Amino acid sequence: MALKAVLPALLLSGCFWATTKSEGEALRKDVTTLQGQITVKQQDIDSKVKQLDDTLDRATKLLTRNNADIGADVEQLRADVSSAKGLVVSVNQSFNELKLAIDKYHKDNDARLDSLEQRVGQIESGKPSASSSPDDLWRLGSQAFEAKRYNDAIDIYRRLVQTYPTFEKASDAQYFIGQSYSQQQDWDHAIDAYHKLLEKYPTSSVADDGLYMAAQAAQALKNCNEARSYLAFIKSKYPKSNVLKQAAELDSLIKKDLKIKAKCTS
Repeated sequence: MALKAVLPALLLSGCFWATTKSEGEALRKDVTTLQGQITVKQQDIDSKVKQLDDTLDRATKLLTRNNADIGADVEQLRADVSSAKGLVVSVNQSFNELKLAIDKYHKDNDARLDSLEQRVGQIESGKPSASSSPDDLWRLGSQAFEAKRYNDAIDIYRRLVQTYPTFEKASDAQYFIGQSYSQQQDWDHAIDAYHKLLEKYPTSSVADDGLYMAAQAAQALKNCNEARSYLAFIKSKYPKSNVLKQAAELDSLIKKDLKIKAKCTS
């Protein structure tokens, strides 16, 4: 109502139009300027918004790619860790196997050295050890016999026969037991050794030789009939014997000695 009262007064005064027009144009100019500024501002804002959107988009893509890369890196890291664990297990296993192999190598070498030391000791002493092989016993027995250490030879040969009765030279060892006794003129033990040779190894190549040596031992004891029985056994049991001729000659000699009491007591 106050405005309605004022407007007629302004209209009547004649000043309203001029003032209003001028102010309106100024105001319009200001509005236009403001609108231009707003438009520019809006464009600037739009540009910045777009830039921001682009930046956000790039950031989002980068973040997504980085996340994917990180995920891939994590998976690769897990795979590497798993592979490393497997490698560690494999290395530990290989180390343990190597350690066992080295321990076995040392143990085997120690055993070989002990064996060599024992064999050296055997060679130096001429006596067998607790672990002597049949070859060692045969060699040591032969060395003792050749050195005329007949008692040592008897002990070594006897051990060979008792420990390794199926050894290829066991019958020869038994024969040389008899030979060792014969060399000492221990005729009774010699005959006993030759008897054992015939009992244990009747097919041996030295069985007939043992019978011949037994006959000689019996002859030395003046047991002529006993001696002839050994010689007769050679002829009947071993017709292809290499001592067959000597046996026949010895039998003829003993047959003659039977008439001489000084040479034959039985």
